[in-house]
Amino acid sequence: MTGMMRTIALALPIVAGICWGCCGVFVRVLDDAGFNNITITFSRVIIVVILLGLTLLFYDRRLFLVPRRQLPLIALIGISGQFLFNICYNTAILKLSLSLATILLCTAPVFVIIFGAILFHEKITRVRVICMIAVLAGCVLLSGVIESGGLMWSVFGLAMGVGTSICNAVATMATNEASDVRKIHPLTVQFYAALFALIPMLPFADYGVVGSFIAESPASHVPYLIVYALIAALLPNLFFNIAFKFMDSSIVSILASGAEPTSALIFGLLVYHEVPTVFGLVGMVLVVGAIIILTRAVSSGK
Repeated sequence: MTGMMRTIALALPIVAGICWGCCGVFVRVLDDAGFNNITITFSRVIIVVILLGLTLLFYDRRLFLVPRRQLPLIALIGISGQFLFNICYNTAILKLSLSLATILLCTAPVFVIIFGAILFHEKITRVRVICMIAVLAGCVLLSGVIESGGLMWSVFGLAMGVGTSICNAVATMATNEASDVRKIHPLTVQFYAALFALIPMLPFADYGVVGSFIAESPASHVPYLIVYALIAALLPNLFFNIAFKFMDSSIVSILASGAEPTSALIFGLLVYHEVPTVFGLVGMVLVVGAIIILTRAVSSGK
């Protein structure tokens, strides 16, 4: 792999994390419009299915074809990474302090490193472990848990928080298996994963709220939903998928997990003028530093 290709490959999970980090800007608008959590997720997943379906239709219809034996793996990506992930995370937010729920989500790289070593014999190097610890510490500082006076928690909430992290890790490992090991085309993986994620949402989505939101201002709200789907789901998931062709799953997970909360802090500052605290700035420095060190280590083959 050339230097340019290596740089692009390393940038993919970082860009994916940045895209996920700006989701809050879109979610706040939809929440104010009356969307519940399932409907917010549904609104982006259904657009992803439509856009990817049209892409495959006009780009290469053969990409619709996938052996039946591959479908359970792709279903695992969609159901674990999009449907169950959102259920666990939304429940964790209700049962735990938001900062605690965020920290538990950021532990996903720990599970990815463990699963990667067991399933794919990926190396657990000193650099990866140090960078993972730095990212976790940075996420703790970025979450605001240190400044909060107290934490709301429950055993069920903690279980859901850990479930969020495990769902993320399972989807990551399944994506690695589909993309790198089984060589399934990324567009095929993302189309069917989104389709499998969409099916269990259908009975619970609030179609009336979606219809009212679109009817209120079709010229602006339809493009808004499309952009939200592109930035929150289609593009980051695709970049995340492609990245596995060039590097281990643990590296992909650490880079994406570090970029997400950091970009959320920056978008909060730029869009909502939410000035970060000293702890937040230190956390951002830790995360960015860890990302720089990890990318350099990967570039040098460590």
